[in-house]
Amino acid sequence: MSPEIEDVKRVLAICFRDGSRQTADDLERILSFDMGWMDTETAHDAIKALVFAGWIIDEDGFLSPNCDIKGINAPLGWQPRPSRLTDPAVNDTGSKKQALQPVEITEVEKSVSQQDNQPVDPRARMQKRLVKFISKQSGIESDEITRRAERKVKALRYCTMWMALCLISREQNLEMNSIIDSFSSR
Repeated sequence: MSPEIEDVKRVLAICFRDGSRQTADDLERILSFDMGWMDTETAHDAIKALVFAGWIIDEDGFLSPNCDIKGINAPLGWQPRPSRLTDPAVNDTGSKKQALQPVEITEVEKSVSQQDNQPVDPRARMQKRLVKFISKQSGIESDEITRRAERKVKALRYCTMWMALCLISREQNLEMNSIIDSFSSR
């Protein structure tokens, strides 16, 4: 087995070690924060490249490995070369369920959060109330609050809508303790 393929299989074995399917966000977190191998943007690119090369299968927003990862071990202190993940060799050994198009993580996030019409994050249920609260306290229209929050989410990339709303609240010098308490008590 070539070192490039061995690195990809080791990464997949680590990311999917518990045997369950993962979302793109989960894989991004594992690659960047948990393992510390790369920054989040490189992890984002690596996941897209691994899906495109057929190493990862995307089924309705949930990702799973497209190769046998049983018995794959990584030596203590081992780290992959990021270039082997962002520009991987094509997977010839996987099943025929290989993805043919790259997956945008934003599309995966949307499909995961829209399952059963319930947001993944329980704090997201309070978004409408928070928009109304900010609007009332600051005197800014609700539509404008929502527009600003969407711009923040787009600009910050990894920011949730409720976090963007909290940032807007802070920018408007609103009392944050009650907002924070409302999120943490749920």
